[in-house]
Amino acid sequence: MALGMDDRSEEFLEHARRAYGDLRNPYYEFFADAQDDNPWKSLLRGFEEFLRIEEWTDRTDDVSFSYVLKPRRRSRSAWSLWLSAVGPYALLAYSDDPDVPLARADLVTGFGEDRPAEEKRIIEMLRDAGLALLSAEEIEATVDFHPPDGRFPVSTFVMLFGESDVPWWHDG
Repeated sequence: MALGMDDRSEEFLEHARRAYGDLRNPYYEFFADAQDDNPWKSLLRGFEEFLRIEEWTDRTDDVSFSYVLKPRRRSRSAWSLWLSAVGPYALLAYSDDPDVPLARADLVTGFGEDRPAEEKRIIEMLRDAGLALLSAEEIEATVDFHPPDGRFPVSTFVMLFGESDVPWWHDG
């Protein structure tokens, strides 16, 4: 049962049930298998054609692959990207200042004007790979999911991406 989620809640929960089994006593070992055979390898190879990629995946507390993407050209632009191992979901955030903490307004869900050229290509490649870009509202919504630390309810971010919470809810 989702708390405060929209019509996609059942879709999120169905993917989570397949990945974790019991949402009240989730089995996290599925992520170890995903790490052995990252389902997003070909997508990442495509990104490497025009971006530098830094991996930030926390292999013990996350259930997603996380990266910082930077243009190959000289630029302060960067994107934070999370690719869920729970389902076909991505979270993409843009920053033109790496020293400023991520804000809700940084989330990218579609094409925007006056954005770096690489962003449209990133979005197109994510969509071509079958990934849905999630909105702030979707990842902030609470869900009936019980992580091992006993918090309940938690955000959809915790269920789809990892132990830490929504990036702009904390400093890092």
